[in-house]
Amino acid sequence: MNYNDEILENKAFNIFKQVLFDIVLAICIMLAIALILVYGFRFRPYEVLSDSMYPVFKTGDMVIVKAQDDYEVGDIIKYNLGSVAVTHRLIAVKEHNGVKYYITHGDNVQSPNTENGSTTVDWELDAAFFEDKEYTDIVVNGTKQYPNIDVLEISDIEGRVVTSIANYGTYINFIADHKLLVIAMIIAIWCVCATVQNEIEMRKTRRIWIA
Repeated sequence: MNYNDEILENKAFNIFKQVLFDIVLAICIMLAIALILVYGFRFRPYEVLSDSMYPVFKTGDMVIVKAQDDYEVGDIIKYNLGSVAVTHRLIAVKEHNGVKYYITHGDNVQSPNTENGSTTVDWELDAAFFEDKEYTDIVVNGTKQYPNIDVLEISDIEGRVVTSIANYGTYINFIADHKLLVIAMIIAIWCVCATVQNEIEMRKTRRIWIA
């Protein structure tokens, strides 16, 4: 290998390392921004676990949820039924004995209006179906009178879906569940890339002195 070949090889090596450094740096910055948004501004990411809200979003998508003081008909909200995470449409809000109750239903689930048979309908039609009904028409002695709905109180609701991103649910869910590990990974990647970058600069300096 002659001198010119060595220069070209070092140049290609340096370009590759610089591109790798820039890519990893961009990833670290994006992860840091995601963590700031999640834990600094009451936003929470969740993985969609079913197609009950298709085509709004589907299994494996990511939804970003923000906690609010109250919710309105038409909002898509995230809540838990026992250990099961659910993200459904709010189709009615009813008051009973001074307590607000929130009635939800999945857009892609059979309508609770049995007159519609086994079909799914636009959520506005289900909202209109419940509009004139009292809470005691919907829940009688603690029993729901209509299929495929959930009846919640404000304390059951984690937040409103503000946006969704296709196919990113698994990755963001991992970040949310392992935030300390993610922070440690960011620091480690940053240190490795800084070391590599420093080695590149040292090689350049050595080459200059040798020349």
